[in-house]
Amino acid sequence: IEGKYPIKPPLPAVGGNEGSGVVLDVGPEVKSLRVGDTVIPASAGFGTWRTHCVTSEETVKRIPGKLSVAASSMIAVNPCTAYRMIDDFNKPEPGGWIIQNGANSGVGRAVIQLCKAQGIRTINIIRQREDAQKLKNDLMASGADVVFTSTERSEIDQFCRENTPHLALNMVGGRDTIQLLKCLGNKSSLVTYGAMSNSPMSVPFGLQVFKDITLQSYWMTRWTGQHGGTRSESEMFGRLAEYFETGELTPTPHCERSFFEYEDAMDSAFKEKQLFVTEKTINDSRFLED
Repeated sequence: IEGKYPIKPPLPAVGGNEGSGVVLDVGPEVKSLRVGDTVIPASAGFGTWRTHCVTSEETVKRIPGKLSVAASSMIAVNPCTAYRMIDDFNKPEPGGWIIQNGANSGVGRAVIQLCKAQGIRTINIIRQREDAQKLKNDLMASGADVVFTSTERSEIDQFCRENTPHLALNMVGGRDTIQLLKCLGNKSSLVTYGAMSNSPMSVPFGLQVFKDITLQSYWMTRWTGQHGGTRSESEMFGRLAEYFETGELTPTPHCERSFFEYEDAMDSAFKEKQLFVTEKTINDSRFLED
């Protein structure tokens, strides 16, 4: 919406990058899909803010298992991002530690739950806010091992001296990056996947070079472009579907809405995830009026 994302479809365009649907009918030449299958876009920029569409089978992919609407519509971005960063960058052994900022984000929550399921422990940082203790309790209940606010710098430093992580996940960027670098041990990795601070990332020479820290980046759209349709992708979605089905992974806190509630959804988008649901839209009295 802000125009900052690298993928910019020609206008006019249908918005929405995440979402899922159910196959209502298939043509005679379709081989990979059947009526009733749950599908998600095969690549970014599909345009999911709609109730129905007609498309070719290669533009969508089937999701295994029987997931809720919320789980299937969210699986492709935040859980996949968390899964890949844990698995692909200096993954700790069970009992080891990962540190992350932006821990209450969709990716952050998925990191907590996926680590918990695999026996990996997490050090989680959130920004200081009025309801910080409530949020800490919420994240602890979802599987976090410890949660700090970004202002508790000395407490974070002390904890990491005793429980040193070798993988940091950086969603905030800016000067918050320094806190993550200070906590990492030698020969560690810092993976940046966001820049919510909207500030240039700060990387002091000494922290990177003398500790031999590798700086890397992750973008789910790039990974999908390189690995879409591969065994790695199928295994990832299969594992994530299993985690959702067992309850070890749960959808990001969200609010389900009719498309007619788009103004309320936009106003609330920074408070919690907004999910447009076709069934709610069709059952909305304003849909019948139109």
